[in-house]
Formats: sequence, C-alpha cells, structure tokens
Amino acid sequence: MNLIPMPKNIINNEGHFSIDFNTSIKCQLDKASHNVADQLVNFVDSKLSIKLKKSSNAEGVIDLIVDDIEELYRIEVGKEKISLIGKDIKGVFYASQTLKQLIVEYGRHIPACIISDKPDFGDRGFYHDVTRGKVPKLERLKEIADTCAYYKLNQLQLYIEHTFLFSGQSEVWSVTDPLSADEIIEFDQYCQDRYIELVPSISTFGHLYELLQTESYKHLSELDRFDYFSFEDRMSHHTLNVSLEESFEVVKRMIDDFMPLVSSNRFNICADETFDLGEGKNADLAKKLGKSKLYVDFLIKIVDYVKSHNKEVMFWGDIIIKHPEHIKDLPKDLICLNWWYWLDYPEEKVKIIDENGFRQFMCPGVNGWNTLMNNHQMAYDNVRLMTDYANKYKVQGILNTDWGDYGHMNDFSGSIPGLIYGASFAWGDHRSYNDLNKAIDLIEFNNLGIMSIIDEISRLHFCNLTAVVHYFEKKKRVYLDRIDVSYDKLLYAEKRLDSLYEDLLDKYVLASDNIKGHLRAYLLACKGIKYLNRLYMVIKVEEDKVDWSLDFKYSDLASDIEYWLLDFKKKWYIDNKPSEIYRIVNFFKDVNIWLRRLK
Repeated sequence: MNLIPMPKNIINNEGHFSIDFNTSIKCQLDKASHNVADQLVNFVDSKLSIKLKKSSNAEGVIDLIVDDIEELYRIEVGKEKISLIGKDIKGVFYASQTLKQLIVEYGRHIPACIISDKPDFGDRGFYHDVTRGKVPKLERLKEIADTCAYYKLNQLQLYIEHTFLFSGQSEVWSVTDPLSADEIIEFDQYCQDRYIELVPSISTFGHLYELLQTESYKHLSELDRFDYFSFEDRMSHHTLNVSLEESFEVVKRMIDDFMPLVSSNRFNICADETFDLGEGKNADLAKKLGKSKLYVDFLIKIVDYVKSHNKEVMFWGDIIIKHPEHIKDLPKDLICLNWWYWLDYPEEKVKIIDENGFRQFMCPGVNGWNTLMNNHQMAYDNVRLMTDYANKYKVQGILNTDWGDYGHMNDFSGSIPGLIYGASFAWGDHRSYNDLNKAIDLIEFNNLGIMSIIDEISRLHFCNLTAVVHYFEKKKRVYLDRIDVSYDKLLYAEKRLDSLYEDLLDKYVLASDNIKGHLRAYLLACKGIKYLNRLYMVIKVEEDKVDWSLDFKYSDLASDIEYWLLDFKKKWYIDNKPSEIYRIVNFFKDVNIWLRRLK
C-alpha cells in the first residue's frame, strides 16, 4: 500500500471487497455523518463512475461507525463489508480519506485489511499566502482545503495584509481584488465540513506596506512614504509607527472586521519581520529604550486586545527569539510560530521557547516563493528538520508555509508535494524523499511519473525571481552574485528543460482533467525557468562581460517572455482573481525594454 500519510498499523488479509452499483453507504441520521457520506459518494462517482447510495441496508455496505476506540480511526475491509470506525465523527472522516486513497490505488477492488491509525501531532496545518500578488477565487480556496483534508491536515491559515475588504480601507485594497466577508464565511463553513480549522491570520505590525503607502495612512509608517511601488520595498519596508495611538486603533479595526467571520478560537496576529522598527521616526526612542522594548510593548497591546475577545493568540517568533531577554515579558498562553525554511536552524532557537514555557508550532516551508518551480528536495529536508525538532521538544503542532513573495508567480500546484511532505511528517510518516515521491506519484498524480520530472526541473532553476527583481528594480546584485553556475551547465539546462517540457506534454495528453490543471502550471514553469536562466546569461554577458556565446537574440528573448506571459495570465485567471497580475506584467515590460535596448 502507498497511502499518504502511511498508517501506523496495517494488517493484510485474504480477499477483497468489490464496490459495485449495489454498494451502499450506511450512516447515522445526523448531519455530520451525512456530510462524510456525501463527500465519499461524490469521490467514488468521480473515480469509478459508480454512484453509491446512502442506505440502512446491511448488505454490500460501507458502514460509518463512531465507537470508543483507542485509535483516532480504524478501517476493517472484509469480503462483504467495509467499516469506517472513528473515535468521533472526525475519525470517521479521516477513515474515509484513507478509503479514498485505497480506491485510487486499487480501483473498485479494495484488499481485505485492518488499518488502525492516529497522528503524532494534534495540530497539522498549511499556511497559504493570499496577499502578495495573487488572490485565489473561492473555488481555488476550496481546492486547497480539499487537498489539505485528503492528506489529513486539520488547520489552514490564509495570510492577509491588504487583500480583504477592511472597512474604511478602500484606498488600501483598491490595488487588488480583495476577499469579501461572504467569501470568508462560506470558506470557513467549507473547511468545517472537512474538519479543518480556518485560523484567521492578518498582519498587525509589520508587513503593512500597501496600507502605509496610501495618503490616508502614510503618517502611520515608521519610515517616510516611498514614491513608487516596488516588489523589493513591499518585502522590506512596512512597519507601523508604534508611538502613535492611531496605529493601534487601525489594527483594532482590522481585527474587529475579520474576527467575527470565522469559527476558530485562535487568531494569528503575525507581528514578524518588523525591519523598520526604530529606524525612522522612533530612532531616538529606540536608542533610549531599545528596539526590542518597542516591539514587545506594541505586541502586548495587540495580544491583550485579541485576548479580550476570548481568542488564543498565535504570532511569528522570529523577533522575540532574537531578543530572549524579553520573552519573560510575554503572556505564557501565547502560541509561538517558530519558523525557518532552510537547513541551518539552530536547535537553541527551539529550546529557548520550550524552556520559557510557551507552546509552539514548528513552521517549515514548501520552498516555492521566489521561484517558478518549488525546490522539492529543500522542502522535504526542511520539513524533516523542523519535525525532528518538533518531536524532540514535543511541540503542539506543525504549520507548513507557502509564501508568494515578489508578486506570487509560483503556482499552488507546485506546492502540493511540499504540502504532502508536511502532512506526512506531522502525522508520523517519515519515509525517504524518493519513497514518498513515489507514493505522491501514485496517490496525487495517478501514477503518471510526474514527480521525477518536476524534481529535475527545480534543480535546473538557476536564476530565481529574487535575483531578477533586486537587479531590475534596485540594481542590487547581492542575490544575482550568489548564483553559482557554469556556462556549460546553463547550456545543458536549456536542452534538458526542452526535453522535460516534451515529457510533461506527453503526460498531459494522458492525464485526467484535475491533473491537467497541475500540469499546465508545470509546463509554464518549465518554459519560464528557461527564460529566467537566459536572462541571467544576458546580464552576465552585458554587465559582467563574460565570454559566453549566446545563440539567441535579445529581442527574441523579450518576445518569448511576452508570449509566455500571455499563457501565464490565462492560467492565472482560471484559478485566481485578476488581483495584482498587472504588477508582474509591468515588471517584465521594463525587463523587455532593457533587453531590446541592448545592442
């Protein structure tokens, strides 16, 4: 069996249960049981073209049972019956997700077995950026929730800065297509039906660039307003002036707008990466009191306000971990989100939160931001590292993050393997990279052999969006100069990417409609990576005067990028609101002008 996550205990028996047109689902009369049954009916219909009936008939049934069992769920597959047994209805739901995967692997003939299972961590989450350029349509958000549920994740957070219809902030959200209250309410119920807690997550301290760019709110910025938009500035300069009471009043109004829309008793106030704090209008106060004191005092004000609404407060731990002398000043009932996305995170930064008595989540990442194709190997290794820490320090949960820096050109389809790595390790499935990828190929991609292709594509992605954005917006070379790749390797990548594109196209012809959507994203990434690598080659030849022979015209590269953007926009509009696609188009318009002006 190649289930994801792999259950703790599987006993294989002789024979099988065959699903046919007479198979029915037996469930209780309550709404929750019917919800689980309805989702299973729809899944079987989509995979086997067999419409199961909901019935009390005891013959040929799939029986949904709530019972006082030791495990979270158990599945008993016999020749005449399948029993999906849960400690509660949530357990029955997880049993149904495992049955869905058995159907994907074995079709309508489910092998006789007994499966019993429970997770290592009670909180298993996915964190998705809906603010830095891309605002998904409600249908896309539901697809994300379905993917989370399929792999038994039970928490989802959507990252929001300016992409919600906050009252009195039309000047702020007018640059995009924001999510509405009705959309959040509907999505919250959709998540509840899949036993996912939708935890609100909004920026309340740093990362408020769009707010602080406006005429009405610019005076609340720690730094003076920037005269024009840039992706780099939006990532780096965005912190509130903590000395103004009006800053806190704005934060309170945002919290008041969003909090009533979701059923969760938790609230993530973010409060990370306050880079500008004490660097501008509060420089003198920072010299007197210290930046860390300014941070903690304002953080506690936000915390106290959220707690006054009887909510548990979550916050990103990067700033407080840098100032451990102030950890003791924070309320002990906070949940610290301890994040890092690479392989060099010191254990001391986990230990210090643990020793001070705080609950914490370990927060790895799917490693897709700033790229067109996620670095799947890095995502896997990062999840494994952070889960090792989580197990050692018995933390409360895992929250796997998916960011969209610099316009959010990375597609959610590229993040699905990383999402699965996080779900697997959080449950307790620690298979190797290759073994887990084989299971993903089967369960997620219908055994088409896609994982090896997109893994190789990611390894040929030499020029990332960070390097390109910093160079063309600010003429900063720090990330460009970190790219260490030879001319011969770039030439090899060109040919190999062309070959991998053809391989993906062959898979596309054979794929089902839902997998075709993912493959469209991978095809776009493959071609886009080729053009980014070429852009790097042009910079090296024209700016650094390296002796590389390029077999393409610069004007042709500009044209290729423009045709690629046309296809990129078509895919964007399928899944997302227009949001800030125009910023990406405008950025590459400037890049292409530069290319055409070169002699």
